[in-house]
Amino acid sequence: MKPKVFYDKSTKRLKKILGRVIPHNTRLRPIGVCQVDAKNGSEQAGSEIKVHPIYPNLTTPLEITEDLYKACSDYWKPMRSVNTDYVVVEAPNGRIYTDNESSVAIVSQQNRIIENVSLSLINGKAGSADKNNIFHQSYFQAPTRFQGTVFSMITGGAGLNNIGHWFLDVLPRLHLLRESGLYDEVDWFLVPDTRYSYQTETLELLGIPAEKIITSVEYHHLTADRVIASTAPRGNHTLVPRWLGQFIRNSFLPLVQHEVLPDSERVPYLYISRSDSAIRNVLNEKELLEALEPYKFKSIVSSKYSILEKIRMFSQAKVVVSATGAGLISMFFCKPGTMIIEIFHEGFVIEPFYDIATKIDLDYDYIICKGDKPVHSADEGQHQHLLVETDKVVHILEKMRKSAGKEYSLT
Repeated sequence: MKPKVFYDKSTKRLKKILGRVIPHNTRLRPIGVCQVDAKNGSEQAGSEIKVHPIYPNLTTPLEITEDLYKACSDYWKPMRSVNTDYVVVEAPNGRIYTDNESSVAIVSQQNRIIENVSLSLINGKAGSADKNNIFHQSYFQAPTRFQGTVFSMITGGAGLNNIGHWFLDVLPRLHLLRESGLYDEVDWFLVPDTRYSYQTETLELLGIPAEKIITSVEYHHLTADRVIASTAPRGNHTLVPRWLGQFIRNSFLPLVQHEVLPDSERVPYLYISRSDSAIRNVLNEKELLEALEPYKFKSIVSSKYSILEKIRMFSQAKVVVSATGAGLISMFFCKPGTMIIEIFHEGFVIEPFYDIATKIDLDYDYIICKGDKPVHSADEGQHQHLLVETDKVVHILEKMRKSAGKEYSLT
């Protein structure tokens, strides 16, 4: 671990411990939970909040084969179906507090945490509002005051620094905001961070002025004339609702729809390398690339490309091969029918990308690599390197070529 990373993590851990021990501004600790009526909306609890139902009681299913479901890691077994009340809440003189890790608290002017739009992660899973970590906090810095309306796009967890979570848990909140009719009333958009190019690029492409963007890294505790917040795009679970995929595709694909690339710049067959990462590397990547060479695959490191470049590449792709990881989030830019081949370590079979694939009509297949030791948690699993049986990848490609007939040409 790099010294700076170690220092930052150690400092954050120390602050978290001290924050629960040393009392300061304890009057800012919420005194209870403000309930949200997702069906009826309008003003609730007097003038405490105003609720805008967006998708009440929306059912999101997991649409995968039984074999894949059985293969999913036991420590992270997805639910078969979830119901979520999607709302947008207005809180006059509200507050936003986050530790940029496991707690996001939207607090009303009556000093109550607002359920549904607040979030507390416990061992990586979302808990109920009354379990929010803020109730165990003793030390509070005074909140920064903003005039006008602040819309919260912060999400906790890896939304701070992971492109996959950025597309799944941060940006889709803008769709819920637009559906509420409040978009044009926002003065400030509070996002997790802007240190990475994909964050600033996507916000710019979505038409959000840089001068209206603030980050929770700089302002982890703020108050405003009005705070607006939404339900997390995946609710308190991990399944991807269909509206999320439609929003991402409708927002970004039109940016390149009128471009006609010359044949020399089209790359129909993409292999996403994780050579820029310290975890989940393909140990025999050279062997895998040799197996893919007859099919004219191009190996790319996703992080080296701009968002627009990725939209162009993936919208032209016919087949994408990759070990599971954030680089696969660009499958959102693929056309319906594109083949996705995901490579798993047997100790780390999790659902985000095969869930997305079925929701945006991609042709999905997978292989699972054997490991040399048991894996007991997601933290262990995500660090496991992969040894790929290349003949299994070739078998899928050949099977696709034979079954697709004239629709595909892999050589």
